[in-house]
Amino acid sequence: MNDTKNVDVKIKRITNFVYSFRLSTKNGIRHVVKALTFRNPNPYACAQTIMKYDRNKLTFKIGMYPTLIEYLEHHNVSYEVEDYDFKLPKGIEIDDRLTGKYIHQRNAVEAFYKQRFGIIQVPTRGGKTFIMAEILRIFLASEKEGNFMFCVDGITLFSQAVNDIKKFFERYGGIEIGEIKADHVDLSKRVTVAMIQTIQSTLSERCNDRAKKKALKKYIKDLKFLSVDEIHDNASDSRLKLYKSFKSIDYLLLLSATPYKSETPIQNLKLQEFSGDIIYRITEQELRERGVLSDYKVFLFAIDHNQIDYDIEDDDYRSLRDRLIFNSDVRNSALINIVKILHRLKLKTLVLFQSVEHGEVISKRIGYPFISGKTKQKEREKRKSEFLNCKGGTLLASDIFKKGVTLPECEVIIIVDEGLEVSSVIQKKGRALGVTETKDKSLVIDFIDIYDVYFSEHSESRLEIYVSEIGEKNIGMLDVTADDYLYTFEQWTRKWFNIK
Repeated sequence: MNDTKNVDVKIKRITNFVYSFRLSTKNGIRHVVKALTFRNPNPYACAQTIMKYDRNKLTFKIGMYPTLIEYLEHHNVSYEVEDYDFKLPKGIEIDDRLTGKYIHQRNAVEAFYKQRFGIIQVPTRGGKTFIMAEILRIFLASEKEGNFMFCVDGITLFSQAVNDIKKFFERYGGIEIGEIKADHVDLSKRVTVAMIQTIQSTLSERCNDRAKKKALKKYIKDLKFLSVDEIHDNASDSRLKLYKSFKSIDYLLLLSATPYKSETPIQNLKLQEFSGDIIYRITEQELRERGVLSDYKVFLFAIDHNQIDYDIEDDDYRSLRDRLIFNSDVRNSALINIVKILHRLKLKTLVLFQSVEHGEVISKRIGYPFISGKTKQKEREKRKSEFLNCKGGTLLASDIFKKGVTLPECEVIIIVDEGLEVSSVIQKKGRALGVTETKDKSLVIDFIDIYDVYFSEHSESRLEIYVSEIGEKNIGMLDVTADDYLYTFEQWTRKWFNIK
């Protein structure tokens, strides 16, 4: 920031979510407009550019602030900022559990209270719920009034969030939590954990309970602190519209390992604009170096589908995926043989499917349990508990375990179904990267599907994320057409886990 009086860009915060640049010079306004105008990646869009500023009011939303400052400094444009002064409340001592190898959690809490609005990017097993709980504790201790809501997507994440918050607050005498889930809406507590789906359905025209709807609308109108888990999967237009209806919030905490998806640049801009952007980033590498995450390797099984004689009638994505991925005898046989080897080696293995039908088919063929969104919650928890408490063991699951669910004891994760989403790969592999007293190594298994349409590109995208995160030397590739690929895989696995 420049101290001179004759600056080009004058930025003034006028609300929690809005900055004005009206007092800038004409040249300064021109620079702001350029900085906050983005090329529209959609070739079929009516407008070739996306403007993230209000040209009538000469304002922009909170999340565009970092982008603007970066532009101004890069182009040596003079600017000054009149902003709100946020800081950690006086007299507050951060919980001593957030120290040592967990110092990143303390740093994240401090970073949040300097901004009060934004995204904390935390890899899986980085302790995001712990960070959120400490931020919540400080909020309750420093703000004598005002409610807090933590929004999650799905019943499994809901149950885990409630349990994690209660466990964190045990040393402080416990905490009462209101719950919004299914048809139940309890707004009587200062802290509420809510399923986003329940909020949306209660506010929709489908809900005939006027009293419940009215109470929830008032609660939203008056809420002081909103926090949303896994924001990368909860930033659709409809959900961003919901979050924006929380008009009175003074704190906004969004959590994710992968807040922005490379596949959705336009939606990324919408999320960035609303959220305040990333205010603190914790990397997987620093967590591995501190012993918070386990070391891991990636073994990839390559299948050249161009060399297999498939009976293909349609070449649309869904038809090809059904034939080459879900119903490929070569691919499914490789998967089953891999799982059998891991089961024999007594390695605790989680097998993740995108397709429920695919998971059910493999479960019947191999004889191991499969759980999905169709499985009752009690049965899910039972299967999960059995899996975590036994020596070794194999559990097949749908994407209900893709995100948020903590399975630190898991030693191997198999990502069965192909996909383009980098964020999904990061979320899935994170299920197996936790450290326990008896575990400090993990293994990620994925498939490289080679095919001229769709799948080669998707596989390359996933391979790039693996290389960027752990390097080529930690990645092994096996061709399933080689006679000895299963023998080689077993030897690699034995060596990695020190199994004689």
